Amino acid sequence: MLYGVAGVLRSYSLEYDCGEQLEPLPRAYRDVVNRVLEELWGNIEWGKKKVKGNKQWRLLPRYTVDIHSGEYKRALRDSLLEDWPYAAHWVDSAIKTAYSIFKSWRKNYL
Repeated sequence: MLYGVAGVLRSYSLEYDCGEQLEPLPRAYRDVVNRVLEELWGNIEWGKKKVKGNKQWRLLPRYTVDIHSGEYKRALRDSLLEDWPYAAHWVDSAIKTAYSIFKSWRKNYL
């Protein structure tokens, strides 16, 4: 709990045992992040590119759809919000998290 006194911000902890009440939200959030990652992974097509000065080929990921378009993100969000019992901002956060994970993987891979 927070309260202010003459510009000073103080906080203290309160005992509250509610683990079983909070547990479904992180699990549902994790599941949504995984669904977004599966969706993004499903929209990858692998192409071969010749490595210069070598007899080897390199597999490079390419998107089959524009995953950054507003239309695609809106459709993804709407599909995730079906039967979602929590606030919509959790889905928005899960989408951002999944995009960040995927972007990081792609950058490291390339």
